[in-house]
Amino acid sequence: MSVSKPGLLTVRSDSTGALVLTGELDVSTIQRLQDKIDEIVVSGQPIVLNLADLTFLDTSAMHCFVTTFEATGHPVVLLNASRSLRRILGHMTQQPEAWVFDGENPS
Repeated sequence: MSVSKPGLLTVRSDSTGALVLTGELDVSTIQRLQDKIDEIVVSGQPIVLNLADLTFLDTSAMHCFVTTFEATGHPVVLLNASRSLRRILGHMTQQPEAWVFDGENPS
């Protein structure tokens, strides 16, 4: 799928159960992601987000990641997260177990 309009975000589940985000994740689209997370959350299971096709994210996205960790008590698995996003998220919470990045095992 080609994303050509600003503010367009699609969220779909892949065959592994990860949510694949395509487009822009910002204040105007964040509710779409939050609604999908609310639909799929399973007690005791981490939320897995694939960011490979995400072209933009703002602080509302980072806040959503933090609140998802806080609400579930389980790590948020971020696939294809940029180095800068990893660094920023590392400063947003004092709990390093909040994040699992590509190839790491959730605890």
